[in-house]
Parts: sequence; C-alpha cells; structure tokens
Amino acid sequence: MKSWPKIFVACVSTLGVAACDRPAAWLTDAQATPPLTVTEAWARAADSGATTAVYLTVDNAAMVSDTLSAVTSDVAEDVGLHISMAQNGTMHMAQLRALPVPAQDSVPLRPMGAHLMLTRLRRPLVEDDTVVVTLTFVSGTTIEVRAGVRKP
Repeated sequence: MKSWPKIFVACVSTLGVAACDRPAAWLTDAQATPPLTVTEAWARAADSGATTAVYLTVDNAAMVSDTLSAVTSDVAEDVGLHISMAQNGTMHMAQLRALPVPAQDSVPLRPMGAHLMLTRLRRPLVEDDTVVVTLTFVSGTTIEVRAGVRKP
C-alpha cells in the first residue's frame, strides 16, 4: 500500500511534464486565436500640430463581449474615441467614453462613423508613414496597432 502513492505521484508528475512540454500545436484553433484582433488599420495624413483620425476594425472571436476603454499614442498629445453623426442635416462629432465590442462580432471604425481622434500631432504624418496606437479593453487586453498613413 505504501508504494501506491509513490506510483500515483510518479505517473501524475510524468503526465504533467509531458502535457506542459507539448508544442503549441496541440491547442485547438479556438485556443490559438486571440479573442480580440485588429484589421484594416489606417490613419489620415496631417501636419504637425493638426488633428487626424485612425480607422480600423476590431474583431472579437470570444464568446463574451468586451469594451474598448482607452487609446494612447506617442504621436499625439491627446487621443480619444469619437463618433461622427448626422443630426438635423448637419454633421456633428461627439466623444465616446467607451466602445462596446460584442461577442463573436466586429466593430468597424470608419470615416463618418466611430474613429480614433489624434489631437495636436507631435510630428507630421506623411503618406507611407506608420502610426502606433495602443488599444486597452475592459478585460485588460491591450493591442498595439500599427496603422499605415495615407492621404484622404
């Protein structure tokens, strides 16, 4: 009877090491795919000191919703979430505190809709340049996005 616990511990230890030592290929596709991803990122060209926008699509493959709660970038003094909308035949822009990203869905940030506003640029953004923005979600996930700069 005394040897049974030793054999059990040895077997469990061996299985644990084998499982931990396996390559990432044993993960299922759902486990290997990050729940939040960003595609189609681009920014409008603009002069130093000006305001511009970054557009992208946030994809959420997870079974639970998340919320984009903060955006930062070293290229601008201020970065925020905004939305453009038509109201009584006139275009208006409003700041958003957060942007929900539903489970198993995508949220596009596009011209004349939701977008990331970069205010008081620290340097000019020229065509073929790259802007880095960091997205922070309520879940704690952060995504560093590289957006190519192009003319509107």
